Amino acid sequence: MTKFKSMFVCPTIAAFLLIFIVACSNSGEEATSLPTNTTNADTNLKPNTDIMAKYDPPITIKTIFEVNVAIKEQYSDLGLKNNLWNKAMKDELGINLVYKWITRSTEQSLQKVSIDIASGDLPDIFNVNIEQLALLSKAELINKDLGPIYDQYASQLTKSIMKQEGNSAFQAAMSDGKLTAIPMTNSSGDAASFMWIRKDWLIQLNLQEPKNLNELHEVIKAFVKADLGKTGKPVGLMLSKDFLQQGVAEAIGIFNGFHAYPQTWINDSSGHLVYGSTLPEMKKALTYLQTLYREGLIEKDFAAKDWQRATDAAAANRSGVEFGAMWNAMTPLQKTKDNFPDSDWRGLGILSSDDQPAKAKINLNNENYIVVKKGFGHPEALIKLLNLFTEKSFGENMDEYNKFYNVRDGVTDPLKNPGLHYMPFRAWPTKKNLQAHENVVNALKTGEVSKLTPEQKGYFENILKYKAGDNSMAQYEKVFGVTGSYNAMKMYYDKNLFMMDRFYGSPTETMKSKMKIISDKEMEYYTKVIMGVESVDNFDVFIQELNKIGLLQITKEVNEWNNNK
Repeated sequence: MTKFKSMFVCPTIAAFLLIFIVACSNSGEEATSLPTNTTNADTNLKPNTDIMAKYDPPITIKTIFEVNVAIKEQYSDLGLKNNLWNKAMKDELGINLVYKWITRSTEQSLQKVSIDIASGDLPDIFNVNIEQLALLSKAELINKDLGPIYDQYASQLTKSIMKQEGNSAFQAAMSDGKLTAIPMTNSSGDAASFMWIRKDWLIQLNLQEPKNLNELHEVIKAFVKADLGKTGKPVGLMLSKDFLQQGVAEAIGIFNGFHAYPQTWINDSSGHLVYGSTLPEMKKALTYLQTLYREGLIEKDFAAKDWQRATDAAAANRSGVEFGAMWNAMTPLQKTKDNFPDSDWRGLGILSSDDQPAKAKINLNNENYIVVKKGFGHPEALIKLLNLFTEKSFGENMDEYNKFYNVRDGVTDPLKNPGLHYMPFRAWPTKKNLQAHENVVNALKTGEVSKLTPEQKGYFENILKYKAGDNSMAQYEKVFGVTGSYNAMKMYYDKNLFMMDRFYGSPTETMKSKMKIISDKEMEYYTKVIMGVESVDNFDVFIQELNKIGLLQITKEVNEWNNNK
């Protein structure tokens, strides 16, 4: 039986997260081999292989490239083809990277990959999502046994980075006991929801930080009544139309505070997987949001606003509460500091509605999957490229780090310091940012900087600039510093306050045709309930409707997957 495991990863503003997490931390964990079936392994693999041997003569690898939003303003085709990463590939590995096609959006990339799969005209090494991985494997178009090659060629640093959350990332790419793709690992925890609140406004009103959602309600009311920005148009809770999308101006943290997990598969008391959107806790969270809306604490037209428009209120000093990711102090909340120097946003843990701690929803930490075309003569080249990335990005050589990541004035120069977005194949340490926070805070307290990695030293220096009066650097303090959001992230990790989505498989048959319809119906109903157009009393009837559309069958298929994984 062929099985693929992964999380649904929605394209979100999380791309902004990668603007600043460009880093160098090494894990002390012991690297381990993959549990793979090596029956069909490459018999040419030899012990004592030089895992970074330069190809002579050089080889050419055809791949694809999607321009990330983080570099769209500085991007050029010339920069892509002649950047420092490509130069390192040629000079150190004898690899020439060429591009079959280049796109500027995820939608275009998905379409082009689908066309390539249908035609069988594939690049040599390229990134795909979980659905495309399943199609490629079924069609026998890719190398379906990368495990032995990974074991042989991956450096200790690469292995330690990719195993920081255990084997789950690799298990998601397993089929019939073999590794069919290399996961582009990321951090699960970094996507969790946080409560962002104006500390300076709390102080002005002589209020304490809220300890539960009832207290938060009172704080929001106080902020709106006081209109401390003196705008005449105060906004209580910033909320976008995409409030179930993790990132910015979302409501996931509020739902989680009521122990509700919309659009998430969780275990029930019997161990079966259930769709969190169907559970009664949802009604309490919806009622809470409906109350905020009815009292004028959420904008009347929130359902027409994307996250950028929803958070314009922050830049205009109109709002003091928002739920979003740990990096929101950089985007969009730094704009408040730019415009109003005395403002002070703080990222805190989400609040509970009762005496049970709230757990933040997270997903499996796979950004994407890297596949190798069947018959390509150098599959090990992929692992060498990953080794190159991890060494330059997370190794201990500060000079190498500075060459690739020493971005000046917020501008990425692909020819001089390209950052990570010009490198198509990457691996990310799970707790890199948490480790950076802990080390930076220790350095701020002790003055000892000798043990900081190059990335961490950069954060440390930027925080010192902020303390010396450069408000443009407040964002680093509010994420990595003493008052940063990673204080709450550490609490999440220390107290195990995460709720993992338990379904990380490729879409079931019914999901393929019905899940988008169900998701759209959910957003329509939830939005209407919040706005008071629909009643939460109809929740059970609504769930019955979803079941008829296909949710009941999907739940059956998800549990079959769970029982057989």
